Amino acid sequence: MGLFDFLKKKPGDPDVPPAGPNPAPPAAPGDAPAPPAVAGSGPAPAPPAPKPPAAAATPPAAAGPEFLETTDAFGRRVKLSRADYRTRVLPELLEAHGNDADRLSAVIVQGLRDGFAAELVAAANRLVIVDKDLDRALSVLGVVQRDAGDLDAAEFTMQELLQKRPQSANARVGLAMLAEKRGDTAGCEAKLWEALQLDCNHADAVHCYLQMRHRAVGDQGYRPELDKVAALPGSWRAQLWRARLDLQQGRETEAGDTYRDVIARAGDETDALVMASSDLVQGRHHALVDELIVPRFQPGRHHPNVGLALLHHFLATERHVPGAELLHQLHLHYGHMLGDQLQPFTAAFDRLRLSRLPPPAPPAANARIGLVRLDRPIWCAGLHDPLWLLPRKDAAAKQVLCLALASDGQPKLPAGREEELGRLSRGLPLLLAEHAWLSTPHRGAAWLPMVEQGGWALMGRPWQEEQLAQQLGDAERAQTILVTGVLRADGEQRRIDLWAYDCAARQRVGHAAAEGDAAALGRMLLQLIAELWPSLGGAAGHQPSVGDGAFWHRYTDGLAQHAALVATQAGGMPRDRLYGERYVVQWLQQAALQESRWQPGFWLYASGLCVLRQLGSKVPLEHARAVAEIFRQTPSQAAFARLAVCPLRAVGLDAVWQARRPAIVAAAAGDTNYLGWLQRVEAAP
Repeated sequence: MGLFDFLKKKPGDPDVPPAGPNPAPPAAPGDAPAPPAVAGSGPAPAPPAPKPPAAAATPPAAAGPEFLETTDAFGRRVKLSRADYRTRVLPELLEAHGNDADRLSAVIVQGLRDGFAAELVAAANRLVIVDKDLDRALSVLGVVQRDAGDLDAAEFTMQELLQKRPQSANARVGLAMLAEKRGDTAGCEAKLWEALQLDCNHADAVHCYLQMRHRAVGDQGYRPELDKVAALPGSWRAQLWRARLDLQQGRETEAGDTYRDVIARAGDETDALVMASSDLVQGRHHALVDELIVPRFQPGRHHPNVGLALLHHFLATERHVPGAELLHQLHLHYGHMLGDQLQPFTAAFDRLRLSRLPPPAPPAANARIGLVRLDRPIWCAGLHDPLWLLPRKDAAAKQVLCLALASDGQPKLPAGREEELGRLSRGLPLLLAEHAWLSTPHRGAAWLPMVEQGGWALMGRPWQEEQLAQQLGDAERAQTILVTGVLRADGEQRRIDLWAYDCAARQRVGHAAAEGDAAALGRMLLQLIAELWPSLGGAAGHQPSVGDGAFWHRYTDGLAQHAALVATQAGGMPRDRLYGERYVVQWLQQAALQESRWQPGFWLYASGLCVLRQLGSKVPLEHARAVAEIFRQTPSQAAFARLAVCPLRAVGLDAVWQARRPAIVAAAAGDTNYLGWLQRVEAAP
């Protein structure tokens, strides 16, 4: 593990080779350690190959960025100010892991990268006490002291390590870095060469020595320096640098032979795979990638940079099947840490998959439009119809039947924004139907139009309420309030009109309207509910008890996206044409966590996972960490804890459910509706 030189620059900087798998600290006590920063951000072209190393003086410890990014227990990226991290998070991490040498060293190393050397001196001294690996402990302490500005203490520590471990390469590298810091280039090189005699593949020794020699001899004299280090018995790290130079200079045959030799001898070394995969993918040597890297990479064991390189490889070679499977594995092992970098690959591989399917038949000129009816909130789907979640309704309760919004003429939208309008046309009736269930005396339902061959339809003219009412039976018509609406779009401007129509009285009984730009949609949704609710038997000016406009916009979009999963499950859309299922469930998770007081948000997230599982998707397994954490934080008497048997099974954590089942059943004692539902769920395959 490199402890010295990698602190100078981040992995992926042009003149520094990729760092080894040094773990970063967890986001909060109890979290799993994160990997180091990873270069790349999805299926864009990989960055250029690093240049040959060039020596540089070790800069003083940087103050670090004003804000730091980390992950929380749900895998979300969170941004903290340096002051907050220094005074609250870092002390908690150091205290929580004060007796765990592996975790404590990881926290210290990441703290050094973030520029907190002065705050880590006590923790580094603590590491010396608890770590059985004295070499690691004293090396870390020396780096902390050096970056905190106490060079004399750092030298004393390295000399102590040298005395106690005379064969320590780390001690010599540490002394070399101190010599460099004091301007003693010759002394630095001498110590590095001593380290290489002891460990010719010591990451920092190889990288720093080659940096310094390259600066001294320039490009023309660099190859002999590489050959000198590569000639050491057992060397493979320098060979990788030489192979990279061969690729840059057009000697591809020689480079290929070197990569084969190194992978044969050091293929289990993560650093070897990181550098070889980066070079070969960036150079588009895909046959060698398939031969050398693909068979050896093991997600969860090797550095995720290798997996990211292989995703680029499968995308460049247009192989969506192995690419999608690898993407799933990377989400399982690293998704909570690298989700932003993995995310673009979902769309890329989905587009490749869809491009290989026969083109869909064009809709007929007289294609029939059908109406899909949802009589309960859409989060009931996939959860075995948990009627115990819904408020009891009086026998005389009416039905509020909400239609998808129609478009008033041809909408004028920027290119690529059409689907946004479709989601709004479906999401708003689903939102109204859900809220009718939860906050009026009536039951809610939604009618969504679909083309006969499969796919949503956006009606191009307003609904005719009298014709819709005639499609209902006499008894149902007498108890139904229709809610229809029209959506107008002109650039960024939106206007929505809603009408409540009493089918028994055969007349409109209410109207609501809202307009604004696309960024104000959340505010518009809340305004529409407040204005329409008295017409539906609700309170005047009703507003949801929690959440702002931004949340309700996101939640409404989530309802519309989930509807695509439900329609596919019901056979209304072909399974093989489902696009972006990972995006859908990620959106539902983010909506639930954005406003945790709105419990139906968690039910919607659980429903999405369960529907995808029933569709045969592997994506739910990627959410095990998040679902387990939500379940852990939920009291036994809460609704999510009661229905958690479904999402926990969907993510492969039935044992987690069984561990808390007795307490949850005890808390639900007397609720026969729930206990009957649970018996039905547990008996299902």
